[in-house]
Amino acid sequence: MSVKTTEKGTPEFSRLLKAPVFRRFFLSRAISLIGDAVVPTALALSLVARDASAVWLGAMMAAAILPKVLLLALGGVAADRLPKQPLMIASSIVCGLAQLGTAATFIGGMSLWWGLACQIVFGMSMAIGYPAMFGYLPHCVDSKNLGAANAFIGAWTGMASLLGPTVAAVSAALGPPALALAVDGVSFLVSAALLVGLPYGGPTGRTEGAAAGLREGWQALRGLSWLLRMTVVDSLILLLVAAPFMVLGPGIVQHLTPNGWALLMVSFAAGELLGSLACGRLRLRRPILTAALGLLAMGLPPLLLAAGAGVPALCVAQFLAGAGIAAYGVLVNTAIQQNVPADRLSRVGAISSIGSFAFLPLGYVLAPLIAGVVGPEPVLWIAAIWTVASVSALVADRTLREFGPPVASE
Repeated sequence: MSVKTTEKGTPEFSRLLKAPVFRRFFLSRAISLIGDAVVPTALALSLVARDASAVWLGAMMAAAILPKVLLLALGGVAADRLPKQPLMIASSIVCGLAQLGTAATFIGGMSLWWGLACQIVFGMSMAIGYPAMFGYLPHCVDSKNLGAANAFIGAWTGMASLLGPTVAAVSAALGPPALALAVDGVSFLVSAALLVGLPYGGPTGRTEGAAAGLREGWQALRGLSWLLRMTVVDSLILLLVAAPFMVLGPGIVQHLTPNGWALLMVSFAAGELLGSLACGRLRLRRPILTAALGLLAMGLPPLLLAAGAGVPALCVAQFLAGAGIAAYGVLVNTAIQQNVPADRLSRVGAISSIGSFAFLPLGYVLAPLIAGVVGPEPVLWIAAIWTVASVSALVADRTLREFGPPVASE
């Protein structure tokens, strides 16, 4: 399978969609991503409508992430040992039913504990589906086009993030805010239907147990020293930078201007969109160094928020942060997919994701508690300082700085 390039070697994104397998896979991902993008806003609006405290929002966000973190490694083993397409379909169906259950909880006035249970089921199902999706992309395009494919999906992630709040707002205007959660549920079911008939993305044929499979995946991850270091840094940045900003930011920004937080989320999504597109059209000699430097932008929003900046400056910071995160995701995912053997790819992706997201639920819980004692500004200042220190530690690593794309074989 090939994708036409321009004279400068830049892939044409339109050609990707002419490849039948990638087209169906991308459409499946695109639809579910739009649905997912409505969830944060829809959950917040639904809980506000129920006069629920912010603790419930943090609990439901953590409930969707924690099972994924705990079970992701097993999902990676399954994705490397079993055909990936059936796993993706099963995961999409269960995720869809879980989100429909969450919507029913709010619309039917049921106990919020039912919604929490549905989010736990959602997180468990994602733990099975994500590694399979990550490992399936090389079945859709050849190695030289993985960067363009990751950029294309990353760009749509940004576009979906732009559309998501709009869908949630329209749903809230037409009826209960939880209707948007039902939209997410339906999007997963449609996504599953689009995957039917695609190649299985077959297993490796090995039969080792789960423990042996995890050890093998861990060994493969350790073989990429730059990825191991970046995984550790990811985890601490999400704990000390992303979580405090996401939990403390809305309350501060809403005091500055109505709908200010929504503007910041839209700015971040716009940065994701353009950052992904730009990365897909570049051929970088030092992609991992570029990815690491992109993380610096993560510190800008908490820095400006702590300094008392207005919404326009915060929107610019969020745009840059979105672009930096998009570049990071495209470049790192592509490097993993190009350098890890196919029979270990899903496990390496899963173990890396576990490391990255392990402390995020803790961050959602701790940030408001610490801010309640010392105030939000010190927490945000620490977030900005930690970002600079983390990126400096990465850039100081010679192996990471010099890591380049694989040399294409003739």
